[in-house]
Amino acid sequence: MSLNSETSRSAKAESATSQAALRVRAHWLVSLLLVALSAAGFWLFSRGFLLTRMVLPDHSLPSVLPFQSAPGTPESVGPDAALASEWYPAKYERAIILVVDALRVDFAMWSDELNSTFGTAGGVPGSQHIGRLMPYHNRLPAIAALSRERPDQSMLYRFRADPPTTTLQRLKGLTTGQLPTFIDAGSNFAGSTVDEDNWLQALRRPPIGIINGTKAARSHNLVFLGDDTWISMFPNELSDTQATETNDTLQKSRTGWARVRPFPSLNVWDLDTVDDGVLSRLPMFLLPPESENKSEIIRKEREQWRQLVKQPHMWEHSDFNEMTQANSMVSDKVGHAQLHHEWDMIIAHGLGVDHCGHRFGPDHSAISHKLAQMNTAIELIVNAIDRDDKPTALYVFGDHGMDNKGDHGGDSPREVDAGLWIYSNRKWHSKESDERTARVLRNAQELISSNALGSSFDQDLKESWWRNTHLSDDYKSASGEHLFEAPELRSVSQIDLVSTLSLSLGLPIPFNNLGTAIPEMFASDNDSSAEWGLLSVLRLNAAQVLRYIEKYVSNSRSHGFTDDALRLWNDMYNQAEDSYRELADAIGQNPKNRRQPHIRELEERVAAEYFAFTRMVLGSLRQMWAQFDPVLILAGLCTLVLSIAALLALYAQSRLRSLDIIIARAGWPCISGGIAGAVVFRALSSVFVSSGLSHMASLDATVAGLAMGAAATFCVALVSDSKASTFAFVPQLQWLAVTPATVLNVVAAEATIIHCLAFSSNSFTFNEDSIVLYTVQTLVLATSLLSVRAILSSSAGPKRASGTRALVCSLLILVLNRTLAYSTVCREEQLSACTPTFYGAPSASISTVYLAAANVVMVWLVPSAVTYALRRSYSDRAMVSKLWVSLGMRVSMGMAAAYWVLDSIDGQTASGAAAASSPTRSSAVNGSDWSDMRMALARMAAGVALGGGLAAWYASPFCLDVELPNVPILSQPQALSTNKGASRAPAGQSQRTAVILGYGNAYGAAYLIFVTVVFCVLFLVQQPMGGIMLSLLFIELILCVELFDALRDTIEEASSLLCAQVILMAQLSYVGYFATGHQFTLVSIQWSTAFVGVREMQLVVCGIIVALNTLGSFVLTAACMPLAVLWNESLGTQLLRLAPDNYISRITGAGAAYAAYHAVVSVSSAACAAWFRRHLMVWKIFAPRFMFSVPITLVSSAVLLLVAIGLATVHILRMGLSVGNTQAMVAQKLHMASKSS
Repeated sequence: MSLNSETSRSAKAESATSQAALRVRAHWLVSLLLVALSAAGFWLFSRGFLLTRMVLPDHSLPSVLPFQSAPGTPESVGPDAALASEWYPAKYERAIILVVDALRVDFAMWSDELNSTFGTAGGVPGSQHIGRLMPYHNRLPAIAALSRERPDQSMLYRFRADPPTTTLQRLKGLTTGQLPTFIDAGSNFAGSTVDEDNWLQALRRPPIGIINGTKAARSHNLVFLGDDTWISMFPNELSDTQATETNDTLQKSRTGWARVRPFPSLNVWDLDTVDDGVLSRLPMFLLPPESENKSEIIRKEREQWRQLVKQPHMWEHSDFNEMTQANSMVSDKVGHAQLHHEWDMIIAHGLGVDHCGHRFGPDHSAISHKLAQMNTAIELIVNAIDRDDKPTALYVFGDHGMDNKGDHGGDSPREVDAGLWIYSNRKWHSKESDERTARVLRNAQELISSNALGSSFDQDLKESWWRNTHLSDDYKSASGEHLFEAPELRSVSQIDLVSTLSLSLGLPIPFNNLGTAIPEMFASDNDSSAEWGLLSVLRLNAAQVLRYIEKYVSNSRSHGFTDDALRLWNDMYNQAEDSYRELADAIGQNPKNRRQPHIRELEERVAAEYFAFTRMVLGSLRQMWAQFDPVLILAGLCTLVLSIAALLALYAQSRLRSLDIIIARAGWPCISGGIAGAVVFRALSSVFVSSGLSHMASLDATVAGLAMGAAATFCVALVSDSKASTFAFVPQLQWLAVTPATVLNVVAAEATIIHCLAFSSNSFTFNEDSIVLYTVQTLVLATSLLSVRAILSSSAGPKRASGTRALVCSLLILVLNRTLAYSTVCREEQLSACTPTFYGAPSASISTVYLAAANVVMVWLVPSAVTYALRRSYSDRAMVSKLWVSLGMRVSMGMAAAYWVLDSIDGQTASGAAAASSPTRSSAVNGSDWSDMRMALARMAAGVALGGGLAAWYASPFCLDVELPNVPILSQPQALSTNKGASRAPAGQSQRTAVILGYGNAYGAAYLIFVTVVFCVLFLVQQPMGGIMLSLLFIELILCVELFDALRDTIEEASSLLCAQVILMAQLSYVGYFATGHQFTLVSIQWSTAFVGVREMQLVVCGIIVALNTLGSFVLTAACMPLAVLWNESLGTQLLRLAPDNYISRITGAGAAYAAYHAVVSVSSAACAAWFRRHLMVWKIFAPRFMFSVPITLVSSAVLLLVAIGLATVHILRMGLSVGNTQAMVAQKLHMASKSS
């Protein structure tokens, strides 16, 4: 650039630009309005579609039985209307609940055939199996041995869970007996206090005193150890009483003492802390104090317990220091003897098996050692129970299972099939009682299957036995045949534990329970003078379920139960009651009649009718329990549609006028329309509620009215402008002409329609990754054809060169898309036609070292690609480019890649470390010599990106440099011709010139530097394959920007290409989402990344890291979107200098168009989910897809409009206005300095 010509215009430029300052208040107002409209629409739709069930506040009391007195009721059950001290006589005084998180049913089983067929080195010739016993099979021999030796004291069950299989939802079901609601899945990591009736409340409820002259049950003493999720759910019930134990408080509270020791649960890389915390403290309650019993047996068992603890530092806690009273287990009033003799329930929840699955997957030796640790713990607990003179029951179970990758959260068979093992130091079932139970279950199965509604139930409700196909499916021959037959097992629902546990301890069944008592537990409760225990229990259970249904219907107008279902339930219950009266009449006054065969047969028939009733209610509610609110669903959809209209109207108007004018025209109408809408909708809501069409609250009506009113008036105000209609920028009827731009936009519109129509079918929805790849490739192919047309229609010159550049970019994008498609994780529905590659091997659940090493290549590739993109405008010569892109970016990415290399090495070497250790001293594979280094690398990588790159960019964003050549200016045509907006010196001026390098792409290059900082942060939180694919996506986005920049040089109507570019970039974000190891399912969320650079669980920080990992492709694409306008914009662009408000309006309009694409896709998924709300796959496919669309749309819109444009772009433009006015003086000073030197 010539100094003389620029200097002569310097004063004029300063004066003109001082009057045209960049104002962004309008941008922030419009952006916040649009994001708020989308958020309101999603909130309203979710309120109508993803409703939680109504929680009844009622509680079951031991003094009030669930049914009223009926003629002929045997007095042994107790007078129905009279007070009682318990519903059913307690079988046990004590209970131990050992939760082995993620204990799948096949983990708990034992197979002699499996053990003899496969060994550590054995195998079957011709087998497709790996020739060894899976590390999770036959690892709990204690369960099998005790079941064989004492069959009347123990039994193993398949413990079927209701999805979603997240820990919090399963614990809710295991304590309340209720079905989970889908929307609660998100609360698994924030906790949610359980207010409804549950057996923990009943256990801790103060005794009711004297009843009918008899002292009521005493207070219960409770011990809790393990997963801190319980504490967030039951803060009152699990409140430690140690600090408040005095003479008076224990007497006054009448709730007994409690010892509570929770441990952090969400660090899935820590395999031992929670388990060690549990196992180190259990002996305090199970073994007598050393002063009381010094026998050799107790001493050996105490040493065994001590050897189970993997981390020596666990013993440093004050709980184990008898000299320290501040935090130790004992208090002045509850000593060691009381801790051992007086507890009533122990809840111990270990997480090692679950964390092994998340960290390494089930096919890893670490899980075998965690199971061996649990096996020894079970043996020691059983030994302690057997020495106890009090009747005690032990329940060992998993809250859920895990899939082949070690994850859970969905509804695949391996995720929902947990194991339950019940043991007692008393006989609780026999061969005879089991035979009677089998007849009851088969009769109930016939009753359920004979009903039209019951015939559609899941097999686990219709059939009470199940073959463990998980065990046999892991061992097949080369032809695919099973090597041995799957063993048969009794199957129960997880919520059945609630009524079983409650009644066996003499507690009332929780009011909201929907489970059925496990029959074997009560089938042997029978003598000549009492009613058959199982019949009494099932009648109580059925009455409790019916009471709940009746109360629910009376309290909720929109309960969702059909009249046919209510009629069927009442008919089945009344039929069972009639049969019960018939039985009572047959028995008469002679209790000996119970021994007669026909009476026993009648007892079994009546019990089957009660069992069939409770199962029919449960199965029906599983199918219909979705209280959809059509008014709120429609309001949400209308709000979302109007928000899309507002986005498109803003995009159209932004090309004509500034945002200040738009706000001036639409601001007050928008406010008044919102107020009017709120008033109208508040009035209509009372009509909807009174008619039973909706349950909306006042807040719902206000939000719906405000959002729809504001969006509608905003659109009307913009479209109704007579002077410049929203579509006035389109020349009359020219949009009907067939032009290259029109063809490309039509193809882009078709790609959008195909993406939206994918949600109209469940098979299309779970194959969305293939559909989006097809549409993207089609759109890119269309751009390549336009490039070929430009090349063929032009002779040598700039237009032909631009066409060639566009063709090269389009071909590279086609190749990169195919490369991105290589990385896959498979949904359950795709497994038959999909091979997962994300972890480097189909069966792997952690990245291989080779894959992590390949990730290191990106450290060179990405900065090189960025440097090449900057080189065309000579922006790569600037100091900020050299320091950050060539050095700082590589340092940050290098440390991130090194982090994942060490992580993969830890995962691979953990197998050897675990295999080299003994079962009782398995290596703590959660920690390694590399852990400190990994932590330092992750934090330094983030620090270099944010503290170095971002700070440097903010201080000096422009990639500019000044060159003082000693040659005539005309000898440097490339430097100037490649810089848009640069001007040459007139002929005759001094040949001594100053050339500003990077001038032509000043804004694009400056913004690209900002995007590289965002990319470095996202690269850190991606696993190795995710890092590779995100890097390729970043390169694709740069190519996409170059592609459309080149097309604009070859097509006359260049401004109309923005729509096609926006759609292509938006669809690329979905391609990147699938390539980085994600699907629209809960189980595909990579929870292990939450601890990148974090040692302890920090809810906010870890949540942000997981969000960045999951939504990384969308965040990166949204951050790149302003490049569609800024790329190759020179520092002296006239529009910015003369009308900066119009310039920022163009960028905001492009952002609105991008947000509109995601909003359209979200509305399509929401509408299809609402349409298919009664579809069998609604909660498995359609609802999860909608739920993921919410954060995608809101995060993309917020990142683009508020961060990328509102902060980063505005900062660059403001700096550019200043730099653009003083550039000549800076160049002149540099010239003078070089001359003087």
